[in-house]
Amino acid sequence: MDLHKPTAHLDQRTYTSTATAPLTFARVRCHWRPIILVSVGVVLLGVFWFTSRYPQLFSYAEQDGQALPSMAYSSQLMTVATDAPVWLRVLAATVNWLDSMKVGMTFGVLFGALLHTGLRYYPLRIGKNLYLNSLKGALVGVPGGVCANCAVPVACGVTRGHGRVEVALGFLFSSPNFNPVVVMMTFMALPLAMTLTKYAILLFVILVVVPSLIRWLERNKPLPVFTVGDEDTSCAIKLPPPEDCQERFTTVFGELARDFGKHVWMLHKPTMTLMLLASVISATLLVLIPWDSLLSEVTPLRLAFVSLISVFMPVPIALDVMFAAQLQQQGVPSGYVMLFAMTLGTYSIIPSIYLWREVSKPLAVYLFVYFLVLGWVLGLLF
Repeated sequence: MDLHKPTAHLDQRTYTSTATAPLTFARVRCHWRPIILVSVGVVLLGVFWFTSRYPQLFSYAEQDGQALPSMAYSSQLMTVATDAPVWLRVLAATVNWLDSMKVGMTFGVLFGALLHTGLRYYPLRIGKNLYLNSLKGALVGVPGGVCANCAVPVACGVTRGHGRVEVALGFLFSSPNFNPVVVMMTFMALPLAMTLTKYAILLFVILVVVPSLIRWLERNKPLPVFTVGDEDTSCAIKLPPPEDCQERFTTVFGELARDFGKHVWMLHKPTMTLMLLASVISATLLVLIPWDSLLSEVTPLRLAFVSLISVFMPVPIALDVMFAAQLQQQGVPSGYVMLFAMTLGTYSIIPSIYLWREVSKPLAVYLFVYFLVLGWVLGLLF
């Protein structure tokens, strides 16, 4: 009888292993949502990074120091003569700006809609430490590779999905500035003192200014951040219990696709409106302002005006570095070089409008004024 006991034990283990294997595989059906969301995110990031953003950034690095057609775009889809009528030059600048932003804004809308969709099912659980939250958002933004303008739909997806404002702003300030290629370009193109000053201030903004400002604004009550739908309705989404794995892939995929499409449209409408408005205003400023004479002499009043325009102007990623390097090579006073290097690509009217409409009007004003004054002070110091 003892000779048969090991065999019986082995048969039992074999039966248990065989029974467990199909059960483990079957439980994949419990996780269709995260699998689909993560897969779409990987595809979006892969296509954007490897077919557009990083090839473009490496191309910018090779062109660093070369003449740009404008501070707002690096290539021209539509060219006109310098003595063409004003309306035609404004039209050309508008078209060229929109062309330079189309890929980044498309990615921003799609990724922002994906975040909005995912956060409805899996809310961010990042704690109540505003300073740490801002740092976490900044760390995610480092490889992002989107400008401050194209980061707005992403930030919008976070806040509309009930994420924290400081996380969204950490991403927004980090993505255009702390991208590894942009950091490399900055150190190569600008004097060390300017580069170190810029990145020290950016770290201060992300780690201190943003969370401290939000904490002060929320001293009495949380910021009334715009979210889609009623809070109770949004939080009423119930995932199947862990032991209930009966949802089919096609059902879950269709549900996520409908949500994603709805959120894409909800982000697309305001984004397109902002882009068209910003492009026309920016193009008009580029054409009408006599930049050569304006930047020929440093005075407090001129610095204040240039800082206002620089903070307002929405530009693609890395153009702040390229334009500042161009000004330096042309012999423009170093105060203007530092001013543009610090403020041109860090903030703009587009994130200001986003904060004004969906987060907090005082926050939008304070950040705009902060960067305006910052550019003016750095212009005087350098």
